[in-house]
Amino acid sequence: MAKRRILKKEIGYVAGELFSEVLVCRLFIPGVEEEKADVLLTRILDMQDEFIRRAGSPDGKDNKTLVKEYYRKLRVDLQTEVNAIANEIGELSKEK
Repeated sequence: MAKRRILKKEIGYVAGELFSEVLVCRLFIPGVEEEKADVLLTRILDMQDEFIRRAGSPDGKDNKTLVKEYYRKLRVDLQTEVNAIANEIGELSKEK
């Protein structure tokens, strides 16, 4: 149970960092389109909600192998989504 709580905190931390980065780009980098930044902010919040929800409800609670595989896939999916959002932030800050 404690590891699930830690995972949820990590998801929240990463989402917060990404959110902050987009806000900095939106507010302090001239030429950044506000609409694109707003869409990205919404995507980050949706990602956070989805992954926290997924972390709280694993498949096959009575089979440890299925639970481990579930959380392994969850972490891989989270890393993939974070990388995609980070790339979008990089593109957002390059626009002028």
